Order: sequence, then C-alpha cells, then structure tokens
Amino acid sequence: MRIEITCSDRLGILQEIMAIFADFRISVRSGEIGGDSGDKVYLSAPGLLMTQYQSIERALHRVPGVRKVRRIALIPSERRHFELDTLLRHVAFPVLSVDREGTIVAANLAAARAFGVSQGQVAGMHLQRFLPRLQLEELLRGITAPRYGFPVTMRGRDFLLDWSPIALADDPGEVRSLAGAVLTLQQREEAPERDPSSEPPPPSVLWDIDRRRECCLRLQQLAPLRDALLIAGERGSGKSTFLGAGYYLSPLAEHGQVRQFAGAEFAPLEVAEAAAMAETAVLLVDDLDLAPDDSQRSLAERLLRGRFLPRLVVSARSLDSLYLPLRQLLAANAISLPPLRSMRPAIGKFAHIILRDLGDRTAPLPADVVSALQRHDWPTNFTGLRGHLQGALAHRRERDGGELALGDLPGLPGEELLPWRDWGRGLSLPEQMEKVERTILAEVLAEMPASQRSSRELARRLGISHTAVANKLRKYGLS
Repeated sequence: MRIEITCSDRLGILQEIMAIFADFRISVRSGEIGGDSGDKVYLSAPGLLMTQYQSIERALHRVPGVRKVRRIALIPSERRHFELDTLLRHVAFPVLSVDREGTIVAANLAAARAFGVSQGQVAGMHLQRFLPRLQLEELLRGITAPRYGFPVTMRGRDFLLDWSPIALADDPGEVRSLAGAVLTLQQREEAPERDPSSEPPPPSVLWDIDRRRECCLRLQQLAPLRDALLIAGERGSGKSTFLGAGYYLSPLAEHGQVRQFAGAEFAPLEVAEAAAMAETAVLLVDDLDLAPDDSQRSLAERLLRGRFLPRLVVSARSLDSLYLPLRQLLAANAISLPPLRSMRPAIGKFAHIILRDLGDRTAPLPADVVSALQRHDWPTNFTGLRGHLQGALAHRRERDGGELALGDLPGLPGEELLPWRDWGRGLSLPEQMEKVERTILAEVLAEMPASQRSSRELARRLGISHTAVANKLRKYGLS
C-alpha cells in the first residue's frame, strides 16, 4: 500500500510520522518528499493491511501539522519510472544510460538488439565492450556538455551517437558533477559514394589539462552558438582536434551535414558552394589563414551580408594571420590554444596520455625523462612530442623493452625559442637578467592566493632560499 500525507513543513514532523508506523510494526520500504509546494510525504509499505491503515490514518491526523492522509496507486518516483520504462520500450532506436565508470545502467530493447544480447543482460556490461573505438574515458572525464552526431560502428552497422551528460544539480557544468550519461543511437543512412569532405571529422580527445582546460570550457560555451567560431594556435597545438570537437558539441551535428576543407584548398569556388549549404549544416575549414586572399575576402563579404547560412568553424595560426574583415568578424568568438611550452608542469601528463594512445601501458615516466621533456620548447607542440615519444618507444624495443629511460629519448634540438635577441636589444646582460627575474617574481606572486602570499611560500615555489627571495623582493620593490 502507498500513502500520501499532506502536512506542514515543521521540524520533527517526519520523525513523528515514522514513529507511528514503527509503533504499529509496519515496515516502510521507500519514501520521498514532494508535491508542488513540497508539502507531501509519500510512503510505500507493501505489507500494510486495510485495518492497520485505518488505525494509522487516525493516529496520523493527531500529529500537529498533518492535514490530509490518503491512499494512492503509485508514489511519484514509481510513476516516473514506469512511464519512462513504457516510453523507452516503444522507442524504435537504441537508448541507454551509463554511470561514470562507463558501465551500462539501463537500456531499452532496441539497444539490446543492436548490441546482440538480451535486454536482461545489458545492465552491468561495460559500454566499451560494444563500442571499443569510442573515446569513452574522455567523454566521462571531461566536459559536461552534450555531444552530438558521433559516428560509431556496432556489429557492422553505422550509427550516429548523441551523448547527453547526467550532471548533478549541486554543481551544474562542473566535471565533479558528472554522474553518467544518456546515449541515443540513430542508424546512419547509407551513402556509398559520399564525398570525403562530407564525412564527419574523427572524434578525438581534447586533453583538458592545465591551461587547455580553460579552452575546453570556452569551447563548451561557444560551440552550441550560431556565430562563426575561430580556433587559433601554433602548429601541432591541437587546432584540428578542437575544430572537430566544435562540430560534435554543436546541436547541428545531429543532422550530420558537414563539409571539411583544408585552408590551402579553400578556393573561391568552394566558398560559393559552402554558402549554398543549409542552415543546419556545419562548415569546417582548417588553417583558414592559408586560404587564398580572394577566398578570405569572399567569405568575409558573405558573412557581413548575411549570405552565409551554414555554421562556420575555422582554425588559424592566429587572429592576426587572417584577412582584416575576418579578424573583426571572428574576434568575439575566438579560442587561443596555449603552446605546449607554456604548460611545462603538465608535460608529464601529456606524455603519459600519448604513450597510452600509442599502445604503451607501462608505469608513468621516470622523473628524469619528464624533466628532459619539460626543458624542451617543442616548436611543433604535441605533434613534436608525439613523434619524439614514438622514437623513444622504438629505441626501447631495440634494447628489449623495460621502462622508458633517458637514453631512449632521441637527441632533443638545442635551439631555444626565446625572444631575447629582439627583446633585449640595447640592454646589457645584467639588465636583461634583472628584468626577467623581476617579471618572474611578479607573475608568481600574482598567481598566489592572498592567504598564501609570503616570501617563504614564494621561495618554495621558486626552489631557492627564503633569504634570497626576501633580498630580491626588497631589491625590486615587490611585496
């Protein structure tokens, strides 16, 4: 039997209600508080008899604040469960939910059929078993925004996957709020002679670590918008990865209408063809700064006149490398990716992820190897780091395996990408060193929380003595 109790919001009233059931030795299996005004208590007591209910009802009415007691067929959570279960049972496409570990919690019959197992077997299985190529760890660890239109293949059938995170209301948008996700799969229409440029970009990992985290959050905010989006960064900094993620984070990816171009191949004719695409389409242009001037000019004119319907997502080395009107159009929605050399503390993490992606599942890198990688400036960023680690793995295989060692690293170039030659013109070496030293001290101080800002903490972070720090602060007038 299920009971609905309407009562006032009084301290201790729930305890008094439950005490009555305890006095009658009635086991309450479940309960919840709800109602439009939060003034209802719902209780489920399967073993409750009618005669017992009548006695309990009279006792409940004697509790101060209890206004109404009645029997109901279902408590609200049960009703929602049955309604949802009935709804999913009649949905023709696969729908399932996973927890934060990637374990399937529930799935409808269509999902079980797509997986090739019975519906009773699905719950408890790991999603990676059915979609081994899906970047599941990235989806469950990173951004809490929905992803749309992921191309996946399951048992020889092509699907588009939509990923809707389940976030706790306490911390919406925060990674710690991610409790799992709901997935829907729509079968892709066959297109045997599809233009390669019309294929969705391959899903890839964003690596939201260190300063890239801020870029990931900004992408999460900007990707669902209609305005053109620019991803700027040096070679190898992840522009193409963010370009593809910008597509999958947009609700337009559900339509699967996309065209991709390399900037150098984006001629005026392609600009005209792209402008004729539907509003539900997405145009991805990698390295737009390499496109001919006529193409950039034509694109800018169409955007200014509102004659460009598809959503535009582009990448470039920098905002300044683009045609001037394009700079003005893209400046508001631009994401600048940090170079790898600006994330030296995280290079060990990046290297570990790359090694795992290359199939190496060994322990984290030794400290001396990480230190050597951190000292390099990586002019080609992640591309260079990946190639370097591939060479290290090859060298390790030649010496019969084991832990990656410092000797496995190919010789790192000695040239440093430092601006001293231009920046220090007209300054003596001591003057240059003083300017650098003062800037480092000021920046580290500014990054420290006010509660931790002390010369001792600064000395610890810089790896020098407290006396040396105190003298330098006094010398440069910093506090």
